[in-house]
Amino acid sequence: MFKMGSKSAVLLMLLGAAVGSLAVTSASAKTFKSYPWKYGLKKHGVWKAPRDDAAPLYYTNTKKNGYIWNKSFTKKLHNIKNYQYTSWYAKKSFKRNGKVYYQVTGNKVSGYVWHGYLAPAISKQIGSFKSDSSYINYLENDKSQKLSRAVLKYFPGATISLDLSRRGAGQFVNNRAMTTSNYTSVINLTSLSHELKTSYGSTYSETMMNTLDFPITSTNAHVAKEVNRILVKNGYTQKKIKGLINQGYKLGIYINGGTGITAGKKGYPWTINTNTNTMNTSALYLAK
Repeated sequence: MFKMGSKSAVLLMLLGAAVGSLAVTSASAKTFKSYPWKYGLKKHGVWKAPRDDAAPLYYTNTKKNGYIWNKSFTKKLHNIKNYQYTSWYAKKSFKRNGKVYYQVTGNKVSGYVWHGYLAPAISKQIGSFKSDSSYINYLENDKSQKLSRAVLKYFPGATISLDLSRRGAGQFVNNRAMTTSNYTSVINLTSLSHELKTSYGSTYSETMMNTLDFPITSTNAHVAKEVNRILVKNGYTQKKIKGLINQGYKLGIYINGGTGITAGKKGYPWTINTNTNTMNTSALYLAK
């Protein structure tokens, strides 16, 4: 599907934060016992709902019927099997009738769901890849790379370089961040920007990095379209990109999409580690 380049690797992800205290709540005369998130490696700091960007990220983990309920568990709001490509923020964990449930939100869907229908969103660290082919296989098949695949549709025929991906993401090697200085011609597409309007009518500038940093507020396809809109706005049309690829430019891509790097094997909620040296980084480069 994607052609292989020289040799390289792209990355993973971010965050690392906190213990949050969650209140005891009730519904349908049932007492819900809530537990604090043990999130990241830091021992201090607290996130508070509804700060979704600090809540653990999960994926759908079933293709069978599994229902997302309202707060009182009197109404089935959604069937989670219909949301295979949704990324979920799990904002609370609690027990109801002996079962652990999570309060989740993803795109415009929210509610309460049994924990077994979800799995922590985990990506591989960039340094774990040894060849272009292994990284390309990861991009093509891993669930954590849904947004990467959506973006790659706008780079048909591109040769993906693991090395350029690692360098664009600033992977640390021997405590030093890698750079793209070994390439003679480098185009940092991640730094391209466009103007947006606020609800008050004023304008502000947003880079592609900003757009890629907040993928959960919309679908992967929508975020990818925003990426393409920024590309076109800056003159990088499909024709221009194809021309650069034909000139020998390779593609470096790293999108962490809010995932973690490890998760605990048991316990509720999961302990998710998102602490990496490439924290808060996305990369989209063309270079030769």
